[in-house]
Amino acid sequence: MNLVFTTAIIALFSSIVWYMISPLFEGESKVPLNMNQGDLDRKKQVLLRQIKELEMDHHIGNISDEDFNGSRLALKQEISEIIAELKKVL
Repeated sequence: MNLVFTTAIIALFSSIVWYMISPLFEGESKVPLNMNQGDLDRKKQVLLRQIKELEMDHHIGNISDEDFNGSRLALKQEISEIIAELKKVL
């Protein structure tokens, strides 16, 4: 009985760990292909607001220069991808 219980616990733990780490192996998610122009515009506006909030947090000292630059660059790259998708849609 002890061996069955131990095996079941190991199997349960392994499946939980696999479920948690499997998205790391799928790669970086880009802009979904099935987004229409309205969705892309809304996503762009959300990202622009995130940049504005990031700049305010940096200005008041909540975020270091390193974190600010990295986060801002990532957001700007994502906005660039969305703008490129919008140009394809139009």
